[in-house]
Amino acid sequence: MKNETIIEVKNLVKKYGDFTAVKGISFEVYEGEIFGLLGPNGAGKTTTFEIMETLKDETDGDVIISGYSINKEAEKIKTIIGVQLQASGFPERLTLRELIDLFAALYDVKVDSVELLKKVQLGDKVKLRH
Repeated sequence: MKNETIIEVKNLVKKYGDFTAVKGISFEVYEGEIFGLLGPNGAGKTTTFEIMETLKDETDGDVIISGYSINKEAEKIKTIIGVQLQASGFPERLTLRELIDLFAALYDVKVDSVELLKKVQLGDKVKLRH
């Protein structure tokens, strides 16, 4: 028995002017499946994931995540996915408050970062740089 399709990428294209970064790729990922996207530098892997994460707009095609289309329901997708950035470090010289605000902005979420830090007993670290 085949598991439910969790991610479906359909003829995805991303162009930057005359340059085509993603050239009509399609694939499916099923519930419980471990999936990797492999290719050389410049193949469009990062761009594909940024589109899937709703961080970039596609030029053509569609991505459906848990039944939601990036073309019609990007805001719903943002509420159900997690994002692991490529680099594990944080931008230098940001305070904890600024880091929370940065990550909230990636999901277009309004957060009172000071109150959040207080809630987890880190209020005294609001101005602390990492």
